[in-house]
Amino acid sequence: MNDRSGSIKLTAEYFKIVLVQVQNKFLSKHKIKKLPKTFQFYGYGSFDESKPNLKADFESIGTQFINGKYLYDKSRDIEKGKFFVKLNEYYKSILLLYIGYESFNVFFKEHNISDQENKNQRALIQEDNQDATYYYINYYFGEGEIILKGQTIITHNWQKIQHIFLYPLDDGTYGKHYSQGTVVKQGDTIYIKTKTLSSGRYIDGASEIYYVGHQASPSLKYLVGTYCNFDEYSNPVAGRAILEKCDNKEDMEEKTKDNIIPPYIAQEIRNKRIVNKNSTPKHYLELSEKSPFSSIYGKIPGTYELKFQLNKNLSESIKFKILSNNYKIITLTENVYIENDRIELINKGSVVNLRFNLSGIIALERLNIYFKTYYLKHENTTQSGVFSGIDNENRLVNGTLTVNYSTN
Repeated sequence: MNDRSGSIKLTAEYFKIVLVQVQNKFLSKHKIKKLPKTFQFYGYGSFDESKPNLKADFESIGTQFINGKYLYDKSRDIEKGKFFVKLNEYYKSILLLYIGYESFNVFFKEHNISDQENKNQRALIQEDNQDATYYYINYYFGEGEIILKGQTIITHNWQKIQHIFLYPLDDGTYGKHYSQGTVVKQGDTIYIKTKTLSSGRYIDGASEIYYVGHQASPSLKYLVGTYCNFDEYSNPVAGRAILEKCDNKEDMEEKTKDNIIPPYIAQEIRNKRIVNKNSTPKHYLELSEKSPFSSIYGKIPGTYELKFQLNKNLSESIKFKILSNNYKIITLTENVYIENDRIELINKGSVVNLRFNLSGIIALERLNIYFKTYYLKHENTTQSGVFSGIDNENRLVNGTLTVNYSTN
């Protein structure tokens, strides 16, 4: 690690070790067994100058005035969940003198926490280089219902960002769309606000949010998050985005020329997009093309008992309820749990499609069910339907089912 003169950023874990060593040195120096109260220990506020305090200790080995609250504020930042603290050049040198290290290089070598923590610390030191530039491929599910690539360039100590989105054209070339903005890290999340070029001027563009955990930004190989923007037809859109780090600018440019989408990206991105039509509905029936069938959807809640015929000799059954307040599916069968449930009306409201996963004492694990909505015209009814799915031995199954429905 390059321990140059000037300020230094320490990860939370390394700063905690420094603070423990400061505390131990303080106890040893003053021959006491217990640290004094916070304000007395650090030397700020209404502390007693005649009693041991860090402010006096630091001033005795240095040449400048010490603000006793400085180190306390850094410790509070870590307690509040901040990933790192930044020590200015003077406090950095005072701390090293106090705990007896020639440099932080030596300190890091003697306190090898883990490979990941060392990587985070190196990334923080590298991050202080204002000239560092980071290159990413930006993947998202875009217009034309295809996965699109873009180039993302991050500069200015992870504070500035530029996106270059690429759109395949019929002649084999690519159209380009530019946006630029700012990056703000808050806790374990990165927020990006961009402006996009339109009619010769920059206007507000996309908002993006990425979870980054407790890693230093330059060490991030992948960023997984969400975006909210307008598409080329001015429709509000939102979806999932993944940024994949490249080694350099040339690597980024070369990868964006390749129209192959890696499978580990495709399965995470494809169809992860919401499009709201550019309209202002005046009536609930104008919310979407599904709106005219909402009266049918409103009748779906009730109690269902389904019997599945897996083969000539084997059947399975499950009982569940669809709640009227939030349309959630809850199991009524003992020792069976339902999750990832979805309800949809298809074919102009004439067919109900239920999809969910099952766990527990049941032969089925994943189900996709279809039956007609005619039963909703009666309070109690029995009818047939079809299903497909996977059983608990990972076999593909399909067949017919019987639906018993009641409104209670």
